[in-house]
Formats: sequence, structure tokens, C-alpha cells
Amino acid sequence: MEQLGEALIIVVALSVGAFVKGLTGTGLPQIAIPVMAATLGVERAVVVMAIPGIVSNAWLVWANRDMVPATRDLPALTVAGILGAGVGTVALTSVDGRLLSVVLASVILAYVVVVTWRPDLSLSARLTRWTSPPVGLVAGGLQGATGVSGPLLSTYLHGFALTPAAYVLSLSTLFLIFSVVQVATIAGLGFYTAGLLRESLLALVPIAVVLPLANRVSRRLPADLFRRLVLAGLVVAAAVLVVNAVRG
Repeated sequence: MEQLGEALIIVVALSVGAFVKGLTGTGLPQIAIPVMAATLGVERAVVVMAIPGIVSNAWLVWANRDMVPATRDLPALTVAGILGAGVGTVALTSVDGRLLSVVLASVILAYVVVVTWRPDLSLSARLTRWTSPPVGLVAGGLQGATGVSGPLLSTYLHGFALTPAAYVLSLSTLFLIFSVVQVATIAGLGFYTAGLLRESLLALVPIAVVLPLANRVSRRLPADLFRRLVLAGLVVAAAVLVVNAVRG
């Protein structure tokens, strides 16, 4: 009975995370991993979620592929992110993770305050042409060093004022690249056992059911409502980063 209860909690966490991800392009690992870690342990939860990360992001990229012309700076963000992920494992591992969390949370909250004050604020294409490479580099570095790049990328891309589908496509493309690197690293280190691989594949079931539904809802949302939902998600992400920093 206890195992059944734990399995139900994990399924609910995966379903809620998949719905948020399908709606906003991010949220699956941030929701599912902490819940799963409480019963499976952190390392096991991270390994189990790695393959679903590839599949969920690949599906969202494919489902929103028609929005490629509406995206901006994706090649620059992707290339810089890949470079940053490699550099991050070396250059940022000596940095206090709690300090990174607090700095990132401060950046997010400052952005939310500015956008709330100036709801019409958006980053021009002329500006982001120059800022996207360094942002991609930092995001990749954060991913390589801490496994967390979503809050930074979500905040930055929110400033592009993209359509909901183009925003989801942009985030999913970047997360897909990072997920592939993560799974290759996990496999190379020999972390996958037959049991963990089976659990990882089983985790795909609730995601496969919920993700398409959430993506259809996302495409029907008015752009203003979508942007407000993303802002609310950013506030939650900043709060989580602060709590994690305090707990150490």
C-alpha cells in the first residue's frame, strides 16, 4: 500500500509538471524532481527524469515546428549554450551554488517588477542580437555547473514578447540540447541500470498523456494571459531558488 501511494504521488507530480511544461515550455523537472527525490532520492530522481527530458522537449519542438520563423536568436543561444555547458562544468563548479541561486532569483524578481511596472516592455531584435550569445553562454554554464538554466532562459525569452507557441518552441529547443548532453553524460558515467532505465521509460507514460493536452491549451491562450502565466511561473521559480539557497 505504501509503494502504491508513492507511485501515485510520482504520477501526479509528473502529470502536473508535464501540464505546466506543455503550457509554458518549462516546469517539468522543477516540479517532478523535488517530489520524486523525496521518495527515490535526488540522484535517482535526476537520472530517471533525464530521458523524459529529451522526449518531452523533442515532442514540443516537433509540435511547434511551424513557429520557427517566429523565433529569434535561437542559433546564437544554442551554440553559446553548448559552449557554456562545457565551460560551466569546469569554470563554475568552484562557485557557491547558493550564491548563484540568490543572484539568479534577484535577476528574475527585478525583471518581474520592471515588466509589471512597464507591461509593454520588450527587448528589441537589435538589442538581443548582441545579448543572446552571452546569455546563452551563461545559461549553458549554469546548466553544466548546477543543472538549472530554466529560470534564466525563461526570463530572457519572456522579454522577446513572442507568441506562446514560439516561446515554447524556443525554450524546448534549448532544453532539448541540454537534455541530450545530460543523458550522454549520465550514460557515459554508467549510472543507468536496467531498473533505472525501466523507471525512466515508465515516467514517459503520464507525460505522454498530459503534454499534448497542455500544448493544445497553450496555443489557444491569449498572448497577454500567456505572458502573465509565465511571469507567475518566474516568481515561483525565484522563490524556489531562494528557499534552496537558504536550506543550503
